[in-house]
Amino acid sequence: MVNQQTLSDAALVVLYLDIDGVLHHEHAVWNSRCGVHMCPKRAPGRRLFEWLPILETILQPFPLVKLVLSSSWCVWPGYGKTLKRFPPALRGRFVGGTFHKRIHRVDPPAFTNFQGKSRAEQILMDVQRRRPAFWLALDDDADGWPVEAIDNFVKCDGSTGLSSLSVQAELKFKLERCYVSQSSFRSDESIRRQTAAKEKS
Repeated sequence: MVNQQTLSDAALVVLYLDIDGVLHHEHAVWNSRCGVHMCPKRAPGRRLFEWLPILETILQPFPLVKLVLSSSWCVWPGYGKTLKRFPPALRGRFVGGTFHKRIHRVDPPAFTNFQGKSRAEQILMDVQRRRPAFWLALDDDADGWPVEAIDNFVKCDGSTGLSSLSVQAELKFKLERCYVSQSSFRSDESIRRQTAAKEKS
């Protein structure tokens, strides 16, 4: 069984979260001596996860929003190690990732298939599996997004990520819209349950 929470509440709002180009500059690199770090030539003065506090501030008014990791960091260094980089308030929002070690790592064809998908395809596959009522994706990779899902997508520039004021404004607007839709969903669901209970009595 995949080590992740299930979405027991069908009205849950899910934010699919990329890291490189979103929470820090896109030019994060790795070597055996330094591990993951910012490329000093392509991203001078930049720091890993430097825009993470912005995400935390934006999400504070939306306590029901859950996070799904949709990043190459989910493959390496891995979901668990990556979550340790997040503060507790955000770490507790995660319900899983688009890459599942116990599915893709143990099945080479499944891993190859996952790696061959665009970021949009990986997210949409997870949406079909997880089935959130409302969802958004915050990413700097715009390739492969179908027209019918483009309104769920918040595009970052890889060099400015979430530090962009226009990206922040768009994310806030779309989260607020999800919350309005969620309130309506909950109200309709409550009415349906009450009606069903009356019919049984």
